[in-house]
Amino acid sequence: MLKNKWLYAGMFLFLFPMFLFLNLNENTSNNENTSTNLEDVSNAEMEKVIELNPNIFPMRIALANRYFEEFNYSSALPHFMYVAQNSEDLELKSLALSQIGWMVHDSGDTATSLNYIEEALTISPDSLLAKTYFGIILIQQEETRNEGYDILSLLRTNPILSGDDLEIIEEILSIYEN
Repeated sequence: MLKNKWLYAGMFLFLFPMFLFLNLNENTSNNENTSTNLEDVSNAEMEKVIELNPNIFPMRIALANRYFEEFNYSSALPHFMYVAQNSEDLELKSLALSQIGWMVHDSGDTATSLNYIEEALTISPDSLLAKTYFGIILIQQEETRNEGYDILSLLRTNPILSGDDLEIIEEILSIYEN
């Protein structure tokens, strides 16, 4: 009888970790299949989720970027500000500050916009978005045109830059080349 107890205990010790591993592996693959594609979620639904979970920063950024792309800055700004003030993710914070800086620039306050963008670059010196905004704003000012031109020229050679972004930078550089 004692031999059977040890046999069962040995089988349990061998089979339980295998069962656990297989279950965890299956649960992980199920989680990957159930992630939400934010393109399928309306702004109103995202607002409701964010209201219930204010620190869901990636969704907050996604929603703010939707508003930003629609030039609905009054709806985008509170979300970007929340991320800039509360997120510990430096990339998200830098992105939020860059977007705030661009919105402030669009409102006509160049000095304040540069403060936001410089803060974004301090947090994330390699941020392509912040560098692009910084270069665009500087190239538009006569006293900083050369610095802006140099920044955008350097960005033009960055292989990570998307085709659309490269096209915009080349268009801006062509305007100021003469």
